Amino acid sequence: MNTRSLLLVLTILVLGCGEGDSARPAARYDGGGDLVVGGPDLGVDLTFDSSSEVGHASDSAVPANAAGDTAVDQSQDSVSAPIDSGNSPADAVPLDGPGGSIGPDSAADLTADLAVEVATVADLAAPDSAARDAAAEGPQDGANPPTECGCTPVDQIPVNNLPPLSFAAYHTQQEIAAYLQSLAAALPCQAQYKVLGRSVQGRDLPYLILNATCQASPPAFFANGTHHGDEPASTEAVLAIPDYLLRQSATDPSLRSLLQGFAFYVLPLVNPDGQAADSRYNANGADINRDYSYPGRSDADSFKTVEAQLIKSLQEAVGFRAAIAFHSGAEEVVWPWCYTGDATSDDSFFTAAGQKAAQAMSFSVFQQSYDDYPTTGEYIDYAYWRSHTLAATFEVSTIKAPSAASLAGVVAGACKGTVAWAQATSDHAAGRLHALPPTVGARRSYPLTAPFDGTDRLE
Repeated sequence: MNTRSLLLVLTILVLGCGEGDSARPAARYDGGGDLVVGGPDLGVDLTFDSSSEVGHASDSAVPANAAGDTAVDQSQDSVSAPIDSGNSPADAVPLDGPGGSIGPDSAADLTADLAVEVATVADLAAPDSAARDAAAEGPQDGANPPTECGCTPVDQIPVNNLPPLSFAAYHTQQEIAAYLQSLAAALPCQAQYKVLGRSVQGRDLPYLILNATCQASPPAFFANGTHHGDEPASTEAVLAIPDYLLRQSATDPSLRSLLQGFAFYVLPLVNPDGQAADSRYNANGADINRDYSYPGRSDADSFKTVEAQLIKSLQEAVGFRAAIAFHSGAEEVVWPWCYTGDATSDDSFFTAAGQKAAQAMSFSVFQQSYDDYPTTGEYIDYAYWRSHTLAATFEVSTIKAPSAASLAGVVAGACKGTVAWAQATSDHAAGRLHALPPTVGARRSYPLTAPFDGTDRLE
């Protein structure tokens, strides 16, 4: 027997050994267009199209490359097109045939050979497990959670891992950003730290998204503070909300229900330049909370401040179900409209929700904002008008900057009011909202005969 015959017999023995295709060795093309056989079976799940000569690996079985694409180039649908231009393994045995190329006995044999070839190339092209894991994680910049977190029930969120937060003193802007980043790092599957943009003077507007709903696009609740930079109690109230919701949910089923139903967007500093200067206004001397559009003024005549523009971008992107704009300098809950005394179509909700929130904070005043005093261009009018956001203004303390000794009490009350407003929003959607008995004082009305001159307006 000559060498050529011996090689052919050995090849037949190799291809015929074992039970069916599962024991068949892998095959691929070498650089010259010849099919070579060698290496162990890969056990990759394959499906075949009876009308095609190419076997395609199922999506669940073919590894992905580092870029996330399928490792196999399935455009190689001709037996004459080489798939692997690399060198053959040392133990590969060339299949002899006319002109040195494969000569299969049937189309079925060729289909099976090409199917194994696809599996082999896929295995060779796939990165090692460490590279695949690194690619799956993506960039770790503190802004985005891992891509595969699964769903953690609210009562299993590790609240003991939360960073500490104290209100024995006011926080600097650097401390606020650091805390939000630490919270996102502690709960990478439930919290994201982001920066909305920068102020006139280039300061960040950081915010946190707390989403424990296990939904990709849940109803969203927005809490923002410091439209006016000289109202630092509003900043602290907003900063406290994520910690309060998470820690209280460990023992309060109603809080767990809220975390399961809403994603909470928390932005403590709308006006970081004003906060740094202890000024109501932004760096250009503008009142951000008079710069929003409303039914009496178009977008083109509004949004002159970069900060209001940034809030607008977030509002339009998310379309919040409910929102609270936090201020300080009074103790009250007010709602749209600010620019007119006409009631909204949701007046019954606002009255009931305002009453609940005021009672939670032990406030006696809850009313339509116009009844307090008329204003134009406030965030809550814009949000309600454009997104039908059930928005309110919370004035959380009679003093804009209460003492450090009383700050913790102010913050706790604001958090309770937030829970009440969120719960009222949830109840309203389910048709369960009913007004409480009138246990608080009668609504007062602004005396329209003696309007403010603009210097003392709070919201």
